[in-house]
Parts: sequence; C-alpha cells; structure tokens
Amino acid sequence: MAKMAYFLALGSLVLGGCHLLPRSPPGRSLIVCIFLVIGFIGTQGMLSGTIAALGLVPRGPLHDLVEYLTDYDGDRPVVLLVGSSFTQQGVDPDVLAETLGTSSRSVAVLPLAIGGLSHLERLYYLKDYLAHAKRMPQLVLFEIAGGYDNGPLFQLQQMLFSDRMVAMMDGATAWWAFRRLFSKDASGLTTRIVLGGEILAHLGLHVCHVGFLWSSTRADQPGEYDPRVLPPKVRHFTDDEVALFVDQAAQTRDLRADWPQTVPTDWMRAFLEAEMSSLRGHGIERFAFYSVPSMQGANAAYARRFLRGDAQRHLHCR
Repeated sequence: MAKMAYFLALGSLVLGGCHLLPRSPPGRSLIVCIFLVIGFIGTQGMLSGTIAALGLVPRGPLHDLVEYLTDYDGDRPVVLLVGSSFTQQGVDPDVLAETLGTSSRSVAVLPLAIGGLSHLERLYYLKDYLAHAKRMPQLVLFEIAGGYDNGPLFQLQQMLFSDRMVAMMDGATAWWAFRRLFSKDASGLTTRIVLGGEILAHLGLHVCHVGFLWSSTRADQPGEYDPRVLPPKVRHFTDDEVALFVDQAAQTRDLRADWPQTVPTDWMRAFLEAEMSSLRGHGIERFAFYSVPSMQGANAAYARRFLRGDAQRHLHCR
C-alpha cells in the first residue's frame, strides 16, 4: 500500500509538472511524443544495462533461500526437498536427515520450500539453484499438493505486480503460464484474456528490470537466511484436533469438484518432465514424490491418488 501511494504521488507530481511546461505548437505534438518515447526507451535500456552489469537481483525470501541452498558445500550427499509451506512447516530437515541416515549413509536435507511457492516460481528458482549450487543433490523429492498442482496461476492472480511475481516472470516462465492458460483445464475465455494480459505485463516488467532497484542486492551478496526460523503460526491446534484432521484426511476419497479428476493433468505431467529434464541436465537422475502428513481433506485424497502409481507410470522417474 505504501508503494502504491508513493507511485501515485510521483505520478501526480509528474503530471502537474507537465501542465506547467509551455505549450508547443500543434504541429509539434507528434514530434514531442516521438522524442518522449525514444527518450524513455533509451533511459530504460541504460538502466537495465546498469542493473545487469552490477549483477543486481531483487532481494526477497526466495533469493535468500536459494542463496542459502547454493552455498552448501559439505561432504554429505544432498537430498533436495521441493515444496511449499506444507513442506516448510511440516517437514523438519534435521529429523528427516537423521531418519535417512539410520537406513543408509549420512545425508544433508536442503528444503527449497517457502509459503505460497507456485509451480512457476518453483521451476524458475530450481533452475537458479542448479546454475549456482556448489554441490548438486543426489536425490530430489517433489511435494504433491492438489491446491498447487491444479491452480498453478493462483498465486499470480493473488500477488499481481508484486516484486515476487515480477522477479520470476522470465520468458520460460511466461511460456509455461500461457501453456497452462490455454490448456483444456483452464477457466473461461474472459479469464484467459485478462490473465494473458497480466502475464505479458509481468514479462515486460521483468525484461525491463522495473522494480529491481526498489529492493535489490548483488547476486553474490551474503545473506542471513536460516531455514529453521519459520514464520509464526497463525493458529495452534490441540492434539485432539490434529487427530481428528488425520482421521478425516484418511477417510477422504473424493477430489474437489473444481479440480480435474484425472491425476496428473497433461500440463502437470509436462511440467514435471521439464523439471526433471533440468535436473538430468546436471547429472541428477533420482527423483521421487511425497505427501506431507499435515495435508487435510481433498489435498490428502489428491496426494494418495497421485502417489498410488498412476502418475509414476507416465513420468520417467526413479
């Protein structure tokens, strides 16, 4: 809200300044507009070049998280968890590493997981991680959650023109967004047109580095991210409530009515193949899927249907 007020005030100041300028003859209006456009493009080009030359990237929780993961250079083999807040809040990396260590050799569990991590962000930052990781993972585990799998554009709609959405909307991300937008499981025509315009707008802002100087840092700037410092929980449940949720999740068999009943969808299958293809390009051949016990209701039913084996027969994973 503060940023919006700032930009509105700045826009009003610029508009007022334009009214104070002397009026040009009618025949020169077109020439003035052309020079304004050329000046804007030239200035934006120099600004984008400066940002790229300085190696500036938008600062935020995802940048800090990826930087923390890429800096790991220990001797233990890496197991990478890829997920959302279900994984961030529901999986303890140290406990999982200890559990895996009792059955085989010692491992390091690194979570590429944060609240609201959409599939589009997931692929973008997974590629970023692979491009800079000091030690590649030996095994990658993908979280399965019906809400994220069946609504990959939901976070984009909820966080329109935020730093986080602009930062991840490069050409490849926009391509996957449009592929989902025009799939058979997408919404109506009006929604597709509106979302298509918003995707193009985010892509334009990303390409022009708009907003990168608002809160930016050098790509090699050391951060202070700690995955053990979790965001505070809004609500705490009693043991009886937790037991009730687990029983309800175990009994739930039906998916939500607005979710596709064929699991996974064609788009989701292609998307997972793209993620695994990126991993194979860095010599990583072992993948698996998991469901977090804290999932409830339809999410748990979706995960069971996905993990039952139907999806694995269509996905080339080990």
